[in-house]
Amino acid sequence: MKKSLLLLSILFLIDLNALDIKSAIDIALKNNNQIKQKTYEFDESRENITLNKSGFKPKFDLSYGYSDMSKVLSGKKRNSTATAAFSYNLFNGFSDFNLVKSAKYNSQSSKLLLYAFKEDIVYSTKVAYINYLNAMKNKKSYEVEYTLFKKQYEDSKNRFEQGLIAKNDILDVHVKMLRAKQSLTRASSDLKIAKFELSNILGGINLDNVEIDELNEKNISLKKYDKKFLDNRSEIKALKKTIQSLKSKLDSTKGTFLPSIDTSLSYNKFGDDINPHNQELDNQKVAQITLKWNLYNGGTNHSQMKIEKLKIRQIKEQLQKTKLDIKLQYQEAKSNFEVANLNLDSAKLALTQAKENYKIVSDKFDEGIVKSTDLTDANYLLTSAKQLYFQAYYDKFLAIAKLDRIFEKGMN
Repeated sequence: MKKSLLLLSILFLIDLNALDIKSAIDIALKNNNQIKQKTYEFDESRENITLNKSGFKPKFDLSYGYSDMSKVLSGKKRNSTATAAFSYNLFNGFSDFNLVKSAKYNSQSSKLLLYAFKEDIVYSTKVAYINYLNAMKNKKSYEVEYTLFKKQYEDSKNRFEQGLIAKNDILDVHVKMLRAKQSLTRASSDLKIAKFELSNILGGINLDNVEIDELNEKNISLKKYDKKFLDNRSEIKALKKTIQSLKSKLDSTKGTFLPSIDTSLSYNKFGDDINPHNQELDNQKVAQITLKWNLYNGGTNHSQMKIEKLKIRQIKEQLQKTKLDIKLQYQEAKSNFEVANLNLDSAKLALTQAKENYKIVSDKFDEGIVKSTDLTDANYLLTSAKQLYFQAYYDKFLAIAKLDRIFEKGMN
């Protein structure tokens, strides 16, 4: 047993030596506590169907009664009764039938909401994964910036000692080197937070020794996301099922205005002491049909129907708002995707230019042609260009993730 557990632990650790975005999604879907909670809610809704179907089944009861009276005017002081009764509802205004329909629609709604929630978890996992990669790239770019400033500071010290530059120049480089160190410290802190966020959504997995795989650039067309499919969203379907469930519940309430018919068969044994077999009366068999029709119950049913109609109206308004919200999400995601593509193209060009500019300025600085402030500016420009490039690069992935969530393609 211990060997099996050890083997499983080793395999688990091996799997986590590297993590790609698909594996992260699989882990999140498996470990997320809220998904487990939603799954239990769905299981509960299915059990409610079984519960309401019990109204179509017969009932069988056994009962026993014994009485011992101190004074009697006539008859026996002690008597007992044992009864076996079988009963079945023949008609109750279709209330049970409509309650089963309501439970089925509610279960379908719960299943759709569970799927939608899983899509939310997939999207949140993608966002956490992408943000972690972005934070990691930011840290690396600040590390390079700090290293370049540190080298420039050492060179400036040598030049100052040789009398080639003024003291103010070396102080300027020193200040900017310290600022770069502060930026690196802040970027390191941001990376730790991003790691915790990703770890949390994966169920608390330790990511300290895990290599996070990079995302390869994608060329996605908006034609893949046709807005005519927006009405297929699980949330919209779930609300429609909820409306059907409430309508069926309303029909069940209407059924209470109709009569109910019940039939029962019972067998009774009587006794003049604690044992119902010791008797003077004969055993009794009773077959009975009962017709019951409530003509007035204080207006309870009318009020219940009004409440259910108001609930239906509420869900219909929620349905319309959800449709509008989803359309707005699509327009925003579409715009973000288009902007991200343009930003990425310009960021690529800016990064190439910044790298070339730094190389030129650095060579000129080594030759003593330009001032240290020129090299400092080139360093800042290079770091800024890297930041903008990485932000644009990952913004495109975030835009695609949002489109996938809107069209429920996250688990496909």
